[in-house]
Amino acid sequence: MSRFDKSVVLAVFMAVSTYVLSVGPAIAADAADVVLEAEFLSDPANIAAGKKMFRKQCARCHGPRAYPGKAPKLKAKKYKPEFVYKRITKGFRGMPSWKKRYNLKQRKSLTAYIMSKDFKH
Repeated sequence: MSRFDKSVVLAVFMAVSTYVLSVGPAIAADAADVVLEAEFLSDPANIAAGKKMFRKQCARCHGPRAYPGKAPKLKAKKYKPEFVYKRITKGFRGMPSWKKRYNLKQRKSLTAYIMSKDFKH
């Protein structure tokens, strides 16, 4: 390998390393550090938006009332909002991550609905 080739490889390595180090913490922090304010979770507009999303997307696997479906029964009373949000964002086992499909507010709204008294299971 020529000296020029080594320089190019080193430059590419440095660029990729810099990118990974700058973006990695932001990606990891998304589900772990999100703040789920009680005010947001109890807002009727957020709950309604989450309900609409659940019917459109989640009911396909969890069923229209979170059971019966091909996915496990959702037992919202046993969960903390952060747990629900993390599962929505990162996925779990056969459940896909919804991070790329839904933005932060949408995922929080879905969490608000699942944690609400309106959520029928």
